[in-house]
Amino acid sequence: MLFKKILVAYDGSEQAKRAIDYAADMANTCGGFLVVLTVVPRVTIPVFPEEGYGAAPLTNAQDFGDYQEKMRAMYQMSQTEVMKDIAENFPKLKAEAILLEGRPSATIVEQAEKNGVDLIVMGSRGIGGITGWILGSTSRRVVESCTKPVLVIK
Repeated sequence: MLFKKILVAYDGSEQAKRAIDYAADMANTCGGFLVVLTVVPRVTIPVFPEEGYGAAPLTNAQDFGDYQEKMRAMYQMSQTEVMKDIAENFPKLKAEAILLEGRPSATIVEQAEKNGVDLIVMGSRGIGGITGWILGSTSRRVVESCTKPVLVIK
């Protein structure tokens, strides 16, 4: 079976880099198209009822917005670097980068459907990643909820 359109989930971790290498090589061999999807997890603000029960004071909401922007910038920079590497190593491969914010597993599944991909490739876990995001639970959720074939790279 040839996979003409491959979506690879990328979070900057070592396993995600291996997934990129595998997916790019596969898409290049098949004369396919590669979609590199990076999902920036949303920062959530903890809510403490009446500041009792072990509550910590909330920081300014603007600080969370700044942190989200910094995370987005880091993910964007990492994705830009990997796209440059793909272009250098696979000059004939057609590829596009998508950067979105949201819940990684749901966003990966949504984008796979929206882009009509034939295969999803992702690392088995992203421990370390850019911000320590654990992709292990994400890869499990994608496998459980997606109708597309999923290749999990160890």
